[in-house]
Amino acid sequence: MAAQIELQPDWARVVFPAAADGIQSADFHFSWLRHNCLCLHGCRHATTHERIIDAGVIPLELRPLRAVITAGDDGQPAAAFFWPPIATKDDQGALVLPDEKEHVSVFPIDWLRNNAYGINRTDTHELPPHDADLVTIDYQRLLWQHADPAASPARLSPEGQIAYKAKLHDLLAKYGVAVIRSRGDDTEDIIHDFIGHDADVISTHFGRIEHLRTGNTENTHNDQLGYTNAAVRLHTDQCYADQVPGFQFLHCIRPADSGGENYFVHAESAANYLKTEISRRAYELLTTVPVRFDRRQSKFQAAHTDPILRLGDPAASGRRLEQVRYSYFTQAAQTAVPFADLHEWYEALQTWDRLLYRDDFQIKARLEAGDVVIYDNLKVLHARNGFSGARHMAGVYLASSDLWLHLGQAKHAAGAPEA
Repeated sequence: MAAQIELQPDWARVVFPAAADGIQSADFHFSWLRHNCLCLHGCRHATTHERIIDAGVIPLELRPLRAVITAGDDGQPAAAFFWPPIATKDDQGALVLPDEKEHVSVFPIDWLRNNAYGINRTDTHELPPHDADLVTIDYQRLLWQHADPAASPARLSPEGQIAYKAKLHDLLAKYGVAVIRSRGDDTEDIIHDFIGHDADVISTHFGRIEHLRTGNTENTHNDQLGYTNAAVRLHTDQCYADQVPGFQFLHCIRPADSGGENYFVHAESAANYLKTEISRRAYELLTTVPVRFDRRQSKFQAAHTDPILRLGDPAASGRRLEQVRYSYFTQAAQTAVPFADLHEWYEALQTWDRLLYRDDFQIKARLEAGDVVIYDNLKVLHARNGFSGARHMAGVYLASSDLWLHLGQAKHAAGAPEA
């Protein structure tokens, strides 16, 4: 088999021809490849062939424009990576952008095999889901397919209800988020899409249902970002509470005139990706260092301390991620880290944050009137862009146990085992 290159979002996999050493493939970080470029045009000295490029000038986020298998100068197979130009240091130590449209690094396949480090890796993780179509339900189409002929106004038939709720179960179990288009205008009715009539929503210090809009008068303690038209960056809700609501849904009463789009990140997938693809050390710090979340309003205060990524009991879950607490606007000053370690902790936090704001990590959705989005508040981060106009969302918290009981019954009735 000939050598192959597979470009992943953050590294390259080189598949090698069969050999006695047992190395079938190796994964290489892009920054490693760029740092180890063998060229004599700014990376190695033309006479001594020693490296002359500093690691510090190579952006860790650098990615190749493309990569191909080619022939080296000796005619043997080689891997060629084509990079955007980066500034390097001249003889006086000043950064200078080279006069090139792209930089080419050519590595003999044998050289890569001899210097391989990510050998035959299997503990990899894919990117979090980022296609909104994967998590979207067209409620009106369901209604057209499964209308109750005796109901006025139109409602789903009992079979349609089962199909709808079984679909919700599957989306929330797999992706942690579901977008329901054109669900309707009755928030109280929508509540029972997700929980039984013998259960109720979780009330917080804001009230039973939050009306997230400017000029809010329905809710108490409304001196917080959600009741402004400002952007609210990625976070989970109620990080300062000892018992965090498991799910929240947002019901669009009125969309913004402009802006106000929602976006979501499956934080469990993002954390696994951080651990295996980016920085195991950053993952370790975020799962062990305590963070205090402190909600302080004019007439309310509550606080809770936990790592940003809380792992479960190793005996019960094998140290799987149990809960994400991430809220930049309620995160208190960090005082639990020794002075010499604080910089490293902030590097871990920034590495995590940069991942979350990559387009290939986010599900984006603009909600129109009657649309609903529901998400797992323990595993999914949510955010919105700033907006203009009278945008109005009704926000409702639900207990995980109530939701999984209700949707699990529908899944069972649909004739499929629960996830």
